[in-house]
Amino acid sequence: MKNMKNKIFMSLLLGAMLLTACDDEAPMERSLYPETVYLVGAKDKIITRELNLGYDQDTVYASVAVSGTLPTEKNVIAEVEQIPEAILRYNDRELGTNDVLYQNLPADIYSIPDPAVTVPAGEPYGTLPIYIEPATLHVDSLYMIALKLKSTSDFALTKTDTVVLMKFNIVNDYSGLYYMDAIIKDVANPSDSVTYKTSRNLQAVRDGRTVRMYHMQNEWSKGATDYRPNYCFNITVNDDNTVSLSTWDKFKILGYEGVYHPDMKVYELWYKFEENGVTKTCRGFLYKERKTDDEQRIINDWMDEHRKYD
Repeated sequence: MKNMKNKIFMSLLLGAMLLTACDDEAPMERSLYPETVYLVGAKDKIITRELNLGYDQDTVYASVAVSGTLPTEKNVIAEVEQIPEAILRYNDRELGTNDVLYQNLPADIYSIPDPAVTVPAGEPYGTLPIYIEPATLHVDSLYMIALKLKSTSDFALTKTDTVVLMKFNIVNDYSGLYYMDAIIKDVANPSDSVTYKTSRNLQAVRDGRTVRMYHMQNEWSKGATDYRPNYCFNITVNDDNTVSLSTWDKFKILGYEGVYHPDMKVYELWYKFEENGVTKTCRGFLYKERKTDDEQRIINDWMDEHRKYD
């Protein structure tokens, strides 16, 4: 009788182990949850793409993906549509009356040749190319495209986070975060000098070689004094890497010289300007943001070797 009980117990134990093994294998054989088709980035509402003013036509991409724990066995084709009213809803919901509002990218400067996106079998996502001619975009305006999935050949469209807002940063090869390391002097009294060390965001304007810079003052933001007319100027890198300076609006530049060092990503500048009736000069460097202490040490040593004094 005891042997019979042992046999029964062993049989039950073996059966339980087999069932457990089957359960362990099941998730690998089927998806753990239903597949859905969605726009990548819609969960975060907004995605950012860069547009380079140096290109006659730039290309950005939106992505369509299929959720699931297993690779798809066949191509999935989804159609994307634009919904400009989503940009208006975003402005109404997120921005105040004094904010710069987002506007839909002008229709005559971009195209989506084919709204159908193919997610290839076995691949996690497919891409939608959007072709944009950025030359006419203004540095002080904000632009978006609003996208939504219209249909899919397989599976279901996601029911939440259905819209993605794609906003654009205007850049070129010379824009970005820089740091100013310079001395400002009163021409009539050179001993009256000011050390000019601060971060400067050089903004791409006009073309692939020109950036806008704020002189001394901080960049304009909501609730602050608008410094742009009186304190902004343009820096253009010429073919021989010399630089040309020009006023953005009312900043009075009386003379300048300078060169861009592409290997170091440094602007070496001197310019004479008028501020509140006083003529001054600024001499020094604008260097691209460095990521590490060693990189910062190298640029510091380079500037010390190349520094000039009036």
